[in-house]
Amino acid sequence: MEYQPNVKHITGEGGLISAVRPDSIAAELGLQPGDMIVSVGSQRLRDVIDYRFTIADERIEVLVRSAAGVESIYEIEKDPDEDLGVDFDEPLFDRLRTCNNKCPFCFLTQMPKGFRKTLYLKDDDYRLSFIYNNFVTFTNLTEDDWRRIEEQHLSPMNISVHATDPAWRAVMLGKRDVPDVRDQIRRLGSMGIAVHTQIVACPGVNDGDVLRQSIEDMAALYPIVQSIAVVPVGLTKYRFEGKAPKSIRAAIEVHETPEWIDTNWERQPLWEEAGGRKQEEEKRSASGQPMILLSNAPDPASSHLPPASAPLHDPALGFCSRLGAATDVPLRCYTGAEATEVLDLILGYSQRYQREHGLTLVYPSDEFYILAGRETPAADFYDDMPQYSNGIGMVRDFLDGWAKAKRRLPARIPHPASVALVCGTLVGPMMEQVAARLNTIEGLSVQVLPVVNQFFGETVTVSGLLTAQDVIPALRASGCTRAILPRVMFDYQGARTIDEQSPQQIAEAAGVPVALAGDPAELARYVRALAQAR
Repeated sequence: MEYQPNVKHITGEGGLISAVRPDSIAAELGLQPGDMIVSVGSQRLRDVIDYRFTIADERIEVLVRSAAGVESIYEIEKDPDEDLGVDFDEPLFDRLRTCNNKCPFCFLTQMPKGFRKTLYLKDDDYRLSFIYNNFVTFTNLTEDDWRRIEEQHLSPMNISVHATDPAWRAVMLGKRDVPDVRDQIRRLGSMGIAVHTQIVACPGVNDGDVLRQSIEDMAALYPIVQSIAVVPVGLTKYRFEGKAPKSIRAAIEVHETPEWIDTNWERQPLWEEAGGRKQEEEKRSASGQPMILLSNAPDPASSHLPPASAPLHDPALGFCSRLGAATDVPLRCYTGAEATEVLDLILGYSQRYQREHGLTLVYPSDEFYILAGRETPAADFYDDMPQYSNGIGMVRDFLDGWAKAKRRLPARIPHPASVALVCGTLVGPMMEQVAARLNTIEGLSVQVLPVVNQFFGETVTVSGLLTAQDVIPALRASGCTRAILPRVMFDYQGARTIDEQSPQQIAEAAGVPVALAGDPAELARYVRALAQAR
């Protein structure tokens, strides 16, 4: 699960200290968890980036507010690269930048009600792109943001592109006033900032010729653009909640319901507002930002989409209606045959760029290979794994890691054990290879337990979105005496699932002890521990 902010602790007052490392400068000063670093020198801290940037001097002045509210200034002499020795509760100290888009495939609008509030917060903060490699859209930046990116050299940046053609990108982001992402990438390049990009591909929308143009446009910006990821859209059974038709347009309009408008501080006009184009143009003109005019909308005559049901230029209609067929196509997952077509398209470019640049540059998601029933390439295809967190190269990394880890497995375990390897249905076949080797160990019986995601729907097949309420009954029915759960189904700390259950709670409810494993080495260590049990 990705980083989830604790909005209550993002107060704008400074960085809340969560831990002080022993024998550090902060420990010598007597700083404590609960204290707050407000500023360093004249710079009031907005986030952990400011903190790292401002402490990189030999002499600094630090303003600290204690948990009791007492403020103190500390004059510190240190090595320029020496840290103060504190960890912060949150990486952002001021307001979280929220998303002002209405992407039809947005996963948050496909969530059921009842989870913790932060799971519904649509963040789109460029600082999280730098800190955590989150992908952001660059549609909400101010000139101050641009200046800061250049001044602090926040590189690399990770940008969700989806389509480089401005009109098609408008469809994929659910808004029409999008800046030209190609110009933004060029601007970053002029600052010496590298960029990693991603495209979430939707069948019949931004694949085919649209995908070709997007790949070629971004590849033309190499070496500013260091990598291009193409991942298939992921949809849950909650994506429309009965709304019809189940189209791109319907998915965009989910963002306009009161509960979703309330989750965001950045407000956008409704798609179906009529008569607002002139005022919108005037607003954009006054701000100096480019406006995507409807004359740039996809042309049905040259598009792979069916003809529009209404003229694209009709000013009496809302933006969705003016785009017609571009938003009335179904929003759905890829079939195996379609995944094969997309994979072939991408790999044609991968081979070309390997010849031209000596690196793959454009990488299809592991999921495309699995959907198409193909083996993932060798590790060198993925270069230095620039898109690993995007699910690209994970399967190959796991298989190669397992090839090494299995060499150190024991021949037997002293006490017979029946172990379930829990996973999402997507990687079930891969885990069968692991189980086959483990079952050669005397006394050990291993079964793969690919859990069907009843909670989000069977179209959600990844292990990272498994819930305790689906895993627990599967474990009870398995007959196993132990279980190994995928670490990715828990948060960063390994403390809770998306439905707020801890490993201990799952173990108690399922009636079997559980362990977490995030890679083959962890799995092998678990088995060796069983062999050493007395």
